[in-house]
Amino acid sequence: MNLQNKGYLNDYRVNFLNNSTIISIEITCCGKHIGEMRFQDGERKTCPQCGTVHTVTIQHNHFHIRPVKSDSKEQTYDAEILEEKVL
Repeated sequence: MNLQNKGYLNDYRVNFLNNSTIISIEITCCGKHIGEMRFQDGERKTCPQCGTVHTVTIQHNHFHIRPVKSDSKEQTYDAEILEEKVL
């Protein structure tokens, strides 16, 4: 029996068509489904809880899904910029 996402906080599910063409990637981060990204180079999704940025990088015959945890200082700085733009 395959236990889906058992004991993992981060997970990726690749969706594809009948002809094996990859169309999208669903992302689970911090134990919660945070969304889906298209299978295109440079697509990214940010976890609203921890700020990790999940990015798709496509190369000539393979691809990477990279989670990059942002620094708390960067998150604070980004929040300050956003607040400044709103004001």
